[in-house]
Amino acid sequence: MTKPDIYVNPVVQAVRQLHEDLFTEAFRRLSIREQLQRQAQRIVEAHESGSTAVATHVTCWHPQLVGHSVDDIMSHELTLRDARETIAREYGFSNWADAEARGTSPPNREFEAAVDALLAGAVTDLRAMLEQWPSLIHQRSSFGHRSTLLHYVGCNGVETYRQVVPLNLADVARVLIEAGADVNAPAEMYGGNCTAIALLITSAFPAEAGVVDDVVQVLIDAGAETSDD
Repeated sequence: MTKPDIYVNPVVQAVRQLHEDLFTEAFRRLSIREQLQRQAQRIVEAHESGSTAVATHVTCWHPQLVGHSVDDIMSHELTLRDARETIAREYGFSNWADAEARGTSPPNREFEAAVDALLAGAVTDLRAMLEQWPSLIHQRSSFGHRSTLLHYVGCNGVETYRQVVPLNLADVARVLIEAGADVNAPAEMYGGNCTAIALLITSAFPAEAGVVDDVVQVLIDAGAETSDD
């Protein structure tokens, strides 16, 4: 079977390459706070070596450097404390202390595997997982943003390396909806109350991939509410 095409924006690709050797099976068995600690250390090391890939993390999530330019970020001192606060917010925690307090266990393995299948556009595998573990469709991420699987369709507000767009995203959304996904369920990123459709239409990446209209229609047909409703 031919694998579906995946659109990856260059800034997301740079982040994926920065951390890709970390994301082993052994890494995934670590507690959330240890996973984030290792990513924070990688961000500091990369900043010291001049890798501009760290700028995406920082300009999106650092509490004081949000919106700053790449040049500004690379010329700014970046401590381990800075990197911890940045990565904690990227994963939906309010700060590093929150991530330490709530991240004492590893993330749920079945949920994480389902996210991987979803983002790979592997609809057959995703459907099989949902049949084997039906509760996954209403389960929440162990990370601070507390996304459901459907929120990952929005390619927005979740961990940066996962903000990729399978070009069969409309089919992925249908599989989740057929399994019982709540299209109006809120998640906790950006202050809370974020629905999948709100994340989708405010994300640049699905628009760049040319899939927004089809996915929006799937969500609306399933009862998704928009700000105009």
